[in-house]
Parts: sequence; structure tokens; C-alpha cells
Amino acid sequence: MANPPGVALAVVAAFVVGCGGGTTKPTTGQLSNSTTSAKGQPSSTALFTINVDSLGPITGKTPANLTALRALLGRDGYEVKPVNNSGVEYHVFLKDELLFYVIPNDDGTLFNVHVVSGKVEIAQHPQWKIAAPFVGDDVLTHCECWGAHPVCFKKGDHVAVAFKRACDGLDDERMRKVLTGVTLQRAIWSPTPFGFDDESGTPDPCGGSLTTPGSVIPAGADPCAGP
Repeated sequence: MANPPGVALAVVAAFVVGCGGGTTKPTTGQLSNSTTSAKGQPSSTALFTINVDSLGPITGKTPANLTALRALLGRDGYEVKPVNNSGVEYHVFLKDELLFYVIPNDDGTLFNVHVVSGKVEIAQHPQWKIAAPFVGDDVLTHCECWGAHPVCFKKGDHVAVAFKRACDGLDDERMRKVLTGVTLQRAIWSPTPFGFDDESGTPDPCGGSLTTPGSVIPAGADPCAGP
């Protein structure tokens, strides 16, 4: 006796589901040269993450020279170019986009890294987005004048934020609220925390008040200037 039409259709449907119903692990869309986020999960947009003790694979122990940086970053498709800006800097590109530049000390150790691309995220302060309107002024405790523009940070942090505006009017928490909505020009990661004096007793790095620039700057290079 032939099966009723409804039964036949049910059997066919069950066969199709049984053959094709296995689950496939979804892809994350992570770039091959992305880093992981602060919680260890892949980020689908960030190429590098600034953490307390590192910027991507760069740490305070990374030699700040062309050979070391190319060996560290070149294998993932990044290009490192030396640039003479009143002293040597090492600019890191992905294709034609400048991501960040490394400032060396006179002895070849790493002084700090200036990040100018929104493709680098800040783990400790994820609300701070480079090249986007700034939010999170309540975190900041200090602003200092680096060159002609202010750099602001929370004392003890290893990351600071820079703005292309006048230095004045940022002396206290209430006054710093004017930074909300101003484009975050760049972030600076430093192996040493901001807001503390170095062994010589001078401000570190590029420190000083809003009117008196600091003196801890590698000879030649100007890490306080910015692009």
C-alpha cells in the first residue's frame, strides 16, 4: 500500500534536515593581524590594542630600532619606515594608513608610542576612540601642554590622550568638560606611568604644567609635537 502524500513529504523533509542540519561554527570576521581584546576575545575591527603594559606586541622591553620593529611587525604585513622629524621616529603603516609612530630614547630603548588611527583600541578606556569625538573627561586628572597642544591623562595610567586645541582652560575637572565632543587627535602609550617624576626629579614624559613644558625629551626627536 502506498504511503499517503503527507507522510512522503515528511520523510523527505526529515532526510533533508538530517543531511544539512549540522551546525557550523560562525566566523568572527577577525582580521588575520588583529589582536585580542582586553577580555581575550577577538576584536573584529581593532588591529592593535593598547593595554597597561603593551601596545599589541610592543612592550617596554621592545628595542626601538628599525630592525627590531620590522622583525616584530613586518611578518604580519605592517611596514615600518624611519622618519627624520628633528630626530628619528619609526612610523608603522598598514598599506597607506599611518597607524602609530614609535619614539626611541637616546639609548635605543622605547620612550613612547603615538597612535593616530582609530583601528587601535584602548582596553582600559574603551570609550576613548581615536579620531572620534571624545567622551570620558571625568576619567582625566591632569592636562599638560606638549608643544602647542594639551595631552591629558589619569595619573598612574600608561595611556594619555591628545587634542588639537589650545592648552589653556583645562586646569580642573570642571574645566576639562570642554573636551567632550572634541576630536581625539591621538593617544600616547608609555611604558612608564604618566604623572610621576623620573629619577632625576623632572616631569616624565614631556611633562610640566600647562604653561611650562617639561624637559624629559630624547635629544633631537620631539615626541611632544604630534602630526
